[in-house]
Amino acid sequence: MATTPLATLAEEIAQIGGAALKAPNDIAQTLQRLAHKAFRLRPKESEARQFSLVMHLDTIRLLESQMRQLDKAIARDLAAIPQTVTSIDGIGPVFGAGIVAEIGPISRFPSDDAVAKYAGLTWRAHQSGTFDADDRPLTRSGNAYLRYYLIEAADRVRVRDPEFEAFYIRKYRGATHHPHKRALVLTARKLTGVIYGLLTRGQLYDGRRFGS
Repeated sequence: MATTPLATLAEEIAQIGGAALKAPNDIAQTLQRLAHKAFRLRPKESEARQFSLVMHLDTIRLLESQMRQLDKAIARDLAAIPQTVTSIDGIGPVFGAGIVAEIGPISRFPSDDAVAKYAGLTWRAHQSGTFDADDRPLTRSGNAYLRYYLIEAADRVRVRDPEFEAFYIRKYRGATHHPHKRALVLTARKLTGVIYGLLTRGQLYDGRRFGS
């Protein structure tokens, strides 16, 4: 790699990476620079390390194949369940199935506050007189799996939905401690309210109906 002409190396990278790979020339330059700095191995060591890399790549490909199969199975099973969670752009079958499965029948919750409490998206009281700490931690009680799905889903929804993006930015700018973490959790709390409304009414998501 260190002695291969840069143009040849970039061409090989482009062929392997395909259209999805951006800037093969930059990648080639970076790889060649690292190759010049790398220490040389004895032939036997080089062979062993190459064998190890091949085995690791085979394992990665196998895991990726299994993940694709699981994603298809989850999407197939979710399609048989009446739900409107996946009408929110950014929530696909995997996170949608996780949210629906952990919430269960929506009728058992009297409000979105009850769902948020069940998921542990509530804060511990930490007040002294008129002072209310901005750095209050989550209660960490409730369903940890549902909390995970809601927060991860909120992180995806906020980059696709303008309403959630604007909400996240407002909360981010208003936080004095851990702005991303706090804004994301608050966005997940907002998402919980939207999901509760969708499941309760059987509606598809329309951002114009769920403004902040």
